[in-house]
Amino acid sequence: MPSVIGIQFRNSNFIYYFTYGKHVLEIGDHCVVKTSLGLDIGKVATPVLFLEPEELKEPLKRIVRKATKADIDKWMQIQADEQEAHDVCQENINKYQLDMHLIHSKYLFDKSRLIFYFYADNRVDFRELVKDLALQLKTKIELKQVGVRDKAKMVGGLGICGRPLCCTCFLNEFKPVPINVAKMQSVALNLSKISGTCGRLKCCLNFEAQFYAEELKKYPKLNSHIKNNEGKDGKVVEVNILSRYMIIETLEKEDNEHIKNRVKIPIDEWEKSYTQIRKRETQNAESKATPERDS
Repeated sequence: MPSVIGIQFRNSNFIYYFTYGKHVLEIGDHCVVKTSLGLDIGKVATPVLFLEPEELKEPLKRIVRKATKADIDKWMQIQADEQEAHDVCQENINKYQLDMHLIHSKYLFDKSRLIFYFYADNRVDFRELVKDLALQLKTKIELKQVGVRDKAKMVGGLGICGRPLCCTCFLNEFKPVPINVAKMQSVALNLSKISGTCGRLKCCLNFEAQFYAEELKKYPKLNSHIKNNEGKDGKVVEVNILSRYMIIETLEKEDNEHIKNRVKIPIDEWEKSYTQIRKRETQNAESKATPERDS
């Protein structure tokens, strides 16, 4: 059973897991780790965990060593250099009047490469920009264009719930959020209320989608016709999952006029009534199918 440890990086609330090895580390310690980009420094955020092999989605990177004072000093200097590089890049973007929003600048720990993350609505020709940056900053330059959801993840912020954005804390991948998920939860389709800071539908709409899908199986479909306890036909006009009731609309004749009445039916009452109705229908069907015996 492999041992892993959670590492948190600068400007991110997300926790990444690395193989622990034989290092002696405590929560709050800084360590040098191997990432997909190269070496970086992170802070220990969890105790040692033991996971089953099937729990690991992909081969984990390793912890290289516990960060020394020299590593920390170098890391602090890199942060200052990143800010200077960010300012230089922004000046050049303005110089070439490029329609792009610079989000973040990151040096690899060995400073062999400098990565600029940016957002743009359209494709951007930044070849001249890269040439100038390479000459001015004396290192290999890489520009990465990200989408609006990745932009929100990198910038961070608070959601309408008052908590840090889910994508900055624990969402490692973005899944599609179809509009029917909001409809299924009877959420008012006001885009300003159901959209996140990225302008896309909130990821949290997916969190309870399975619960609503399972609960809706207990109810008749919206706009379908059913019989109430009195045997009258009615149309389902509202379903409330959280309060566990539905409202049906019946059409009754009174003084030669048709009057619409709305009746609130708790789901428990409906399930009991529906079971009885189905039982009666089954009994009637069986009695019709059974031939009478001659006396």
